Amino acid sequence: MLFFGRSHGAQNTFARGGIHPNDRKELTGDAPIEPFRATSVTVHLSQSLGSPSRSLVSKDALVRRGQLIASDDGGGMPVHAPISGIVRSVDKAPHPSQVVGEAIVIEAKEVPGGDMEFADDAEWASRDRDTVLERIKAAGVVGLGGAVFPTYRKLMLPPDAKVDTLIINGSECEPYLTCDYRLMLEDPESVVMGAWIMARTIGVGRCLIGIEDNKRQAADALAAAIERLGVAKMSHPVDMSVAVTATKYPQGSEKQLIQALTGRLVPARKLPLHIGVVVQNVATAHACYQAVRYQAPVIERIVTVSGAGVAQPKNLRVPLGTSVADLLAHCGGIKGDVVKVLAGGPMMGRTIADMNVPVTKGIGGLLFLTRAETSLDGYQSCIGCGECLDACPLGLEPNRVSQYVEAGRPMETERFGPIECFECGCCSYVCPSYRPLVQFMQLAKTAFRRDAARRPT
Repeated sequence: MLFFGRSHGAQNTFARGGIHPNDRKELTGDAPIEPFRATSVTVHLSQSLGSPSRSLVSKDALVRRGQLIASDDGGGMPVHAPISGIVRSVDKAPHPSQVVGEAIVIEAKEVPGGDMEFADDAEWASRDRDTVLERIKAAGVVGLGGAVFPTYRKLMLPPDAKVDTLIINGSECEPYLTCDYRLMLEDPESVVMGAWIMARTIGVGRCLIGIEDNKRQAADALAAAIERLGVAKMSHPVDMSVAVTATKYPQGSEKQLIQALTGRLVPARKLPLHIGVVVQNVATAHACYQAVRYQAPVIERIVTVSGAGVAQPKNLRVPLGTSVADLLAHCGGIKGDVVKVLAGGPMMGRTIADMNVPVTKGIGGLLFLTRAETSLDGYQSCIGCGECLDACPLGLEPNRVSQYVEAGRPMETERFGPIECFECGCCSYVCPSYRPLVQFMQLAKTAFRRDAARRPT
C-alpha cells in the first residue's frame, strides 16, 4: 500500500472475499460538481437513523434557506430549509427507503431577508469539545456515506472507549459513484480540516484517509492539502496520512477498510471503537468543517447521476428534497432502454419506483440502468457451487440462509451469519443462478427482529 506522509505497516486490502466489478466511473469521473437550482423541494422529516423530526412550520409559512424547519424533539435530527420560499404543505410524501413519510414541501420564492447567512468564526479551531459537538448536531450532520447515523453521537465516545485512530473513508468502492471523488479533488482542504476537527473531538493523534488506487488524483490532492495546512503542527497535532489501497469491492465497508489500513479485525457483533478505531466518510468530514467553522447546516449534498440510461451523466450539488424527476430532466432525460432506477450504487442501492421521490441526506447517487447493465432474469435453485462463500468478505453462508428461508425456516439460520451481514451484495453478484441472496439475508434478519420484539422485556 502506498502512503503519502509517514509510512504505516498495513495490508493493501482486506484478506477475505470481495469482488472486482466494472467500476463504470468513467461516466462521471471527469465531470466537475455542478450546482443545481431547485424550484421546489420535498424535505422529509426522517433524514437519519432514529425517529423523525417534528415540523416547526406550517402551510403558507415563508422560510429562508438555512432556516431550522424541524426540531430534534424525540430523537430525530434538526432539518433546515434547503431553499428560500413558501411552505405549500406538511404532509405524507414518497420516501426513498420508507415508502412514505411526513415531509415539508417548499416552493422557491423570494422572501424578506433572503437566504440566511453563515459567518466565519475566527476562533473555530479553539472551540471546546462540547461546542463542537453541539454545532455538528445543530447542523444536522449525519453519515453522508449512506449510513445517516447522527455524527455527533458517533463522536461522543463511551467513557470507557480507548480509541487511538480515526479513519476517513474515501474509498467510494460502489461502481458508478464519483461524488466523494469529486469532493476530494475539488475541496480537499475542507475534507482535511473536517478530519482534523473529528480527530481533535475524539482525542486521537492519528488519522488515516483511505482511498482506492483508481482515485490517485484525489489522493494527491489530499496529501498536498495535509502538507499545506500543517495539521501535524496545529493546536492538536494529528499525524494524518493518505493511504492508497487496492481497488476491490467492498473496500469502503468499515470492517474491511479497518483491516486494510491497520490490520485489526472487528469481532462479530462489535463496533470499530471496540478495537480503537472510529470511521467517518469524507463528505461527513466536509460537513463537520462547515458546521464548526461557519455553523452552516446540511441542506444540500453532492449526487452522482449516472448509468447508460441517462443522456448526460453528471455530479450535481443538490438541495435536499429535489425530486429524481427534476434531476433526470436536468441531465437530459432517459437514453435507451432503462429497466431499473436505483438510489445509491448498483451493489447496495434501493430500487426507485416513483420519480417523485426526493433526495435525502443518505442518497449519493441516482442510477438509470439499461438492460445491458443489470439482470432482470428470474432466479433458479441453488446449485451448490460455493461462489457466494468465496465472495463473502465476512465468511458467511448466504447459500444456506437462502435455502432455509425458502423452506420457511428463517429462525434456524443464525449459525450461517445473517445477523452479521451488512448487505454488500457480493454474494448476489457472483451467483450463477441469479439468486437474490441479499434479500434472503434481509428476510432472515427481519424474522430475528420480529422475534426479539415479541419477547417480554
